[in-house]
Amino acid sequence: MDETHTLSTGPGGAAKAWGLAPDALVIGKAVAGGFPAAVWGVSAELAAAIAAVPRGLGRSGIGTTLAGNAMGIAAVGATLREIATPDAYAVMLRGADELVGKLRSLIQARQLPWCVVHVGARAEIVFAPAPPKNAADMRPALAQNQLNHALHLYLINRGVLIAPFHMMMLVCPATTSAQIDRLVAAVDSFASEYSQESAT
Repeated sequence: MDETHTLSTGPGGAAKAWGLAPDALVIGKAVAGGFPAAVWGVSAELAAAIAAVPRGLGRSGIGTTLAGNAMGIAAVGATLREIATPDAYAVMLRGADELVGKLRSLIQARQLPWCVVHVGARAEIVFAPAPPKNAADMRPALAQNQLNHALHLYLINRGVLIAPFHMMMLVCPATTSAQIDRLVAAVDSFASEYSQESAT
């Protein structure tokens, strides 16, 4: 299980929130507050199978210099101790629920063929009428490159920055309702102009 984009689900990520017991788990830079680092782990059974694979002397099969960067370890520790706290998660998840609710309301009010997908503190506008359930469902939405690009530029021109790929938005512990309202208002303004342009 790759928790890089689902760690925001709560303390322990989606695996804990959903009661999953993966054989292998990896988390990318999210576990280090965005610093280039990663952690991974495997079940005892899988660890035994990995250990049984013959390898030459001096070869861990994991990496050498890259497997123990002191700065990365410090960033992981600081994130887990100081940032990814239950209180911080509570604030992020409330903010994400607020953002998602407001975006879904404006999409419904404007009768747009869009939807919002949501996992933990991560939300994303998808240019499809229903949330995709697999890669095949997602392909038509990803094909909307011009719409994606236009909305990104529209937001940037109004001083609103979101993740520079897809239409992903992340709520952090410092995100305020006023900032959420500013983002939603900018998306609503774009949707209004988009609807007018589509009608002509």
